[in-house]
Amino acid sequence: MLSLFAIASRTAYELSASLALEAISSIRTVTSLSLSSTILSRFSDSLAMQQKTSLPSILKSSCLYALSQSLIYWCLALGFWYGSQLIANGKYNMLQFYIVFMAITYGVQSAGAFFAFAPDIGKAKQAAQELKTLFCRTPEIDIWSSSGTLLETVQGEVEFENVSFIKAGEYIALVGSSGCGKSTAISLLERFYDPTTGRILLDGTDIKDVNINNYRSHIALVGQEPTLYQGTIRENVMFGVVENEISESTFLKACHDAAIHDFVMSLPDGYNTKVGSKGVLLSGGQRQRITIARALIRQPRILLLDEATSALDSTSEESVQNALDSAAKVRTTIVVAQRLSTIKNADKIYVLDKGRVVEEGTNLELLALKGRY
Repeated sequence: MLSLFAIASRTAYELSASLALEAISSIRTVTSLSLSSTILSRFSDSLAMQQKTSLPSILKSSCLYALSQSLIYWCLALGFWYGSQLIANGKYNMLQFYIVFMAITYGVQSAGAFFAFAPDIGKAKQAAQELKTLFCRTPEIDIWSSSGTLLETVQGEVEFENVSFIKAGEYIALVGSSGCGKSTAISLLERFYDPTTGRILLDGTDIKDVNINNYRSHIALVGQEPTLYQGTIRENVMFGVVENEISESTFLKACHDAAIHDFVMSLPDGYNTKVGSKGVLLSGGQRQRITIARALIRQPRILLLDEATSALDSTSEESVQNALDSAAKVRTTIVVAQRLSTIKNADKIYVLDKGRVVEEGTNLELLALKGRY
């Protein structure tokens, strides 16, 4: 019973906690839209619901605890009364009374202590059940699995079976309207999920048969939303690589290629400048360039760019695009983009519509078609 109430109480706590977390993480949006009062009202309502859900559990737990504590004294009183009656009637002597009374006393104290922990036992049972469910769950894409082929070298030839073939070192662009499947293709390549039909091959090997961690070590992804972590600029660029294995020259080259070196050196602490929570102390373009440097420093064989220059101004975009064009010459690069300036130098452009390739060719060839592109 107490376990069921613990589950209900936890669910209520999750609602209010998630609401508070979302509001705090997007505090600028909340403030700019003057939603402080609305968020506060919603949070108060969630706390009221939480109180309503938790109150029965708290009352039952308190009653059980009070009963367990009072049981000891009730039993002591009963023992004294009944024992005195037996001694007065001459049926038992004091030694016999003392032995039986002490046995009853210790037994009652043990029982009372056990029932006092009943609320904690209910919470522990519910927590253990969740842990069991978690440990027994086997995800389809298991990053802890040691099975699968280990790729020592990767050329970078990517094939969507029955769709298209991307040669090693090619610069490929995916374009199309929102919802046509561009970012889905990137997610499939990263194996965030697997295709329900068909296969994706890397150098002729189905990526499902390759060890997932080994496979991802050859790939770098720069998404549309730059993600930075609390720490310095250097720590964010080096995030995901072993610092002792990266030379200073390699580090600086990646930063130059991502066009962040000049603006970083203009800061008082240089690469030791703190970026704040989620990079809040930097502009959107600066955050994006740091994530590009983080990808380039890994020297991947396959570079995936999902609207990677969307947050850059025209000047920064030009310098970063030149760097990406240079980086694309030595690796397979697949770009999701909308701007013509980003994809004009691509070796081949695929135009997607409703999950299918409807046109393909270079920028000039597609312009000459005067089709969907």
